[in-house]
Amino acid sequence: MSGRRVLTAAIVAATVLAIPSAAQGSTEAIPAPQEVGICEDLFGGVYPVTNPEPLAVCQWGMAIIGADADTRVRATGQGVTVGVLDSGIDLTHPDIVPNLDLDLSCSFITSADPVADPSEVANGDCSNKGAVQDLFGHGTHVASIIGSPINGVGVAGVAPEVTLVALKACSVGGFCFIDEVAAALRYAGDQQLDVVNMSLFADPFLYYCGNDAEQRAMLRDLQQAARYAQQQGVLLVSTTGNQQIDLRHPVLDTISPDFPPNSAVEREVHNNCRIAPAELPGVVTVSATGPVGYPDYTMNIADYSSVGGDLAAPGGDYFSATGTVQDAVLAAVPPNSVIFEGFDPLNAVFPGITVIDQGATYASLNGTSMASPHTAGVAALIIELHPNWSPSAVASALKRSATPMSCPPNWEPLNPADERFRCYGGSDGHTSFFGHGLVNADAATQL
Repeated sequence: MSGRRVLTAAIVAATVLAIPSAAQGSTEAIPAPQEVGICEDLFGGVYPVTNPEPLAVCQWGMAIIGADADTRVRATGQGVTVGVLDSGIDLTHPDIVPNLDLDLSCSFITSADPVADPSEVANGDCSNKGAVQDLFGHGTHVASIIGSPINGVGVAGVAPEVTLVALKACSVGGFCFIDEVAAALRYAGDQQLDVVNMSLFADPFLYYCGNDAEQRAMLRDLQQAARYAQQQGVLLVSTTGNQQIDLRHPVLDTISPDFPPNSAVEREVHNNCRIAPAELPGVVTVSATGPVGYPDYTMNIADYSSVGGDLAAPGGDYFSATGTVQDAVLAAVPPNSVIFEGFDPLNAVFPGITVIDQGATYASLNGTSMASPHTAGVAALIIELHPNWSPSAVASALKRSATPMSCPPNWEPLNPADERFRCYGGSDGHTSFFGHGLVNADAATQL
């Protein structure tokens, strides 16, 4: 994105780890009271405060989907297991650990992974719990959005009493290789988890095309793993991605293969090519919004978000509504992770890009990575209320309870790389940008 500095690669497919390059020097995460003051100035009187946690006033995303006290009276996610197929989860974060099932958690990083830290490698040995630790920071942030508990620390998740399971298939290098993702999905099926969130695309290809034998074989393996998980009752939720493309009308792939480095070849892509796991059958796919409902903010679709999915959810969009990093999504990250250490020095210019509350660390991130877990959290609420529903029934409930959203007025692509040429649909409440609409926790828990 113009004027922004990308912190890291690969996993940024679903998280935009990018901000203006003006920040210099080093500082520390700002204390929670300072962040609260910023958020009160920005969001007070615009969004209701949805939970009693110290940083709740900053959680505009929870407000726009109705993840509030009234919803929690009906459902909290209790008894529901959500797998976070990602870079692991911080094993010590006080706003995660109360809901983390470490016994079920597992790392699927293998010794063949060329960018993994040795400590992450488990080679299928789920007894190696240390390998689950999130060195990158992404998986912890995603898990926090789904299920941070209401415990007097930091933030609250959509489903604050859900059981979180770390399915580690993305390494500290930011890559989520397709064989490791497939292994995690098969394990999720074996354990009969209720939901699996996948805020990623499966490396090394953005698109897997049917006319290439190698890509066809890799996609087939992932499809079989996803189908097995679904047959075991697992609902799969994924992102549309951050490439500013329309999944229904693909045009160019300029980043594949993304490993080894510098091996990408620009190619035309058509509908015989699929982004995985987003375009696997039965996967609920989610695009990202900024702070919907903020005065004078009308674009709603995040400037980076790919479109053509089933639903939309809060993903954040730096500087889009208030002109601050608080337009992103605040959630937990490990203090020694790649994300926290990369972002923490930026507080001098962007106060609140990292925050500390009672020793627990948080960061404001944006991406479709943040949209997908909002949706997975609402799915957990539905499953608590309807434990015998199939994954397809839960997916249908997510869609029919969503709040319809109109196409942005006078839409035009934002830059030469933007392949979202037009927003279409709307006569039935469904659009190409927002699918069936903004996920709605309040409505979903009243079905």
